[in-house]
Amino acid sequence: MWYFIIGVIIVWLIYLYKKQQEPKLALSVSVHVDNSELEKKKKLKASALKDLKKSFQSSDNNAEVLSKAKDTIVRFLINHHQTFEEVNTQFSEISLPDDVKKQETAMRKELSAHYKNRDDIRSKAFSIFLAYKHVELLLNNPNEEWKNFAGLQKLQSNWKSEEYFDGLLTVMHAFKETFPNSTKSERLSKDIESTYSLWNSSNSSQKMYEAKIRLFQSLTNASDQHFCLLEIIEYLERRYKFNPQYKEELLDWCLKDVEIYEDFLKELHEHELFTIDDQVKFSKNLDLKQKKLSSISFDHVKRLKGYMVPRLNSYDVLEAIYDKEQNLEKLKWIRGIGEHIGYADNRAMAEQEIVLAPELDISQITRTIEVKKSGQKGKLAFLSSSQEPCSTEDAFQDHEKKNGWNVMRAEVSFWQSMFCLSFWDEIFDGMKQPVPGQDIPHDLFRGSDFYLNRQAGINLKYETLQQSNLCDFINQQLDKTNGSWTRLLFNGDQDMALYSKSDIVQDFLSRVDTKVFAKIVYKIAQNPNENRAGLPDFVIWNEKELRISEVKRAREKVRDSQEGWLAWMILESIPIEIVRVRGIS
Repeated sequence: MWYFIIGVIIVWLIYLYKKQQEPKLALSVSVHVDNSELEKKKKLKASALKDLKKSFQSSDNNAEVLSKAKDTIVRFLINHHQTFEEVNTQFSEISLPDDVKKQETAMRKELSAHYKNRDDIRSKAFSIFLAYKHVELLLNNPNEEWKNFAGLQKLQSNWKSEEYFDGLLTVMHAFKETFPNSTKSERLSKDIESTYSLWNSSNSSQKMYEAKIRLFQSLTNASDQHFCLLEIIEYLERRYKFNPQYKEELLDWCLKDVEIYEDFLKELHEHELFTIDDQVKFSKNLDLKQKKLSSISFDHVKRLKGYMVPRLNSYDVLEAIYDKEQNLEKLKWIRGIGEHIGYADNRAMAEQEIVLAPELDISQITRTIEVKKSGQKGKLAFLSSSQEPCSTEDAFQDHEKKNGWNVMRAEVSFWQSMFCLSFWDEIFDGMKQPVPGQDIPHDLFRGSDFYLNRQAGINLKYETLQQSNLCDFINQQLDKTNGSWTRLLFNGDQDMALYSKSDIVQDFLSRVDTKVFAKIVYKIAQNPNENRAGLPDFVIWNEKELRISEVKRAREKVRDSQEGWLAWMILESIPIEIVRVRGIS
């Protein structure tokens, strides 16, 4: 009997051994991400840009350029409720010297004075007329060595609209051809390319706007209508900034949104109003859901524990316009609506009182480095170690590298990209893969709304970040961006996704204190619109320490937005410094 039992056990063990030796079937799964639609859109956009450049015809001489510029300024003035004749009369009353150089200086001072008061529509119109006259003066005197293109710069800032692009590019091309040896020539070439891209994008936005209007007519529920209106209002608000004639159209669409506020807020809170069983029934009968919603009073919705009102762009636009016009009746009306739906209370809670840090003593965190002067005025005031004229920033980099520091440029674009990669899932929650035209959520640049609408997710990610291997985490996030496009990573001609993979950034990610990094991107996440500006210029590190460095000339002023970051970093014990670059003979 025992022989039999032992024999069975031996046979069983042999069977198990052979089973383990059998080759196992390996299952390989290949996931293919279809980016064909994105690539198709990119090609269409690139093709449209190519056609736009090809169709554009620059003028043969400066007389033609100025004629086209005059047509454009006339259009601009009409859009701002002014006429060329009355503004030209105002200009003729300015006492300008006969000497061309002195005339240019005086005109530039007048331009600066009126442009500071550009919130007033008349002052803005006159300042841009002065910019046009400044451009005219320079092009009529091409043999002078003009160092300041102030008029052209103001036109570039204020003619970013379909009505003006043709005239603007004509002037920009003329300056590039008339002043080829100017120190601003290279920058102007880049600006021309950017303006073509902006014009092309503006054409795409116009088509999107027209498509959204058609779509709005077919939508039936308040949520879909509201989010469609968001894009329409966003487009018109941009147009209104450059052309006040769009005011009435903008107001009309904002008022359409006001009409559906209560219905939108009901639908926004339906997860609290209905059970899961109700929601299952509604999926089979949408009319039933609308009937149930209409039977619920808005006062009941307001009493819900989780009741909140997201940022309402239409409300903010109406309030701003009525306030500017001092239309007290309309202002009282819109604010009454805000109080009724709880929007005023919501904003007061979101815009909590900021506790100001004690007055910043800059001397505590300032050090000075000495660099040889180049003898030139303006941007290239210093000499590098290779005896080449260079900027303040380049002089700083050169000096620190010679002293054994690793130096990484890290301003707005860099930290914006780090914020984007760190909170990728939270930013694009509920969105499809970001693509041009739909590359950011609607609330990203609307104060603290972005954070309040995602507070739990952002706070959780912040905690995770502090405990992560930062280099591995960011590289994993970079893999998620493959095939996506968002302005948070592709800023003008800057590919920050590619830059994030560079050796210097990878070295920084492995060197920086993870908690310091997490604090900075978390602060941006709490208000991306306000907190992107003012970040210091550089991060430098060696084997012993890492510093965040704001670089200034010896007497250059620290801006308010920069002071805010500096004060915050001091309070958070983040290693921050101001480096003054002083020129020596």
